Amino acid sequence: MANKNDGAELFNIIKTIVDNYVNNRQITDVVVGKYNGAAVVVEGLQLPMSIISGNMKGKLENGDSVLLLRGDGGNMYYIMEITGKPYITNEEG
Repeated sequence: MANKNDGAELFNIIKTIVDNYVNNRQITDVVVGKYNGAAVVVEGLQLPMSIISGNMKGKLENGDSVLLLRGDGGNMYYIMEITGKPYITNEEG
């Protein structure tokens, strides 16, 4: 029976390692942020504009709320929408 206990203990250790990896991985996700004029703030973390992309980036105004797609690893964010603003497809709008 010692072997069954050893196997269960090894399984629990491996499960803990995998759970910790997945929880800290920052897989691709949709997040909400707020533009403060210099950066986008997501859950208290200021994201520099250098890691944010998307054709809506040039339309940001101070105080805008944005819907972002976080890239795998959290090193890049894409603006999907400025919430509460219509999407403008031409320069005249």
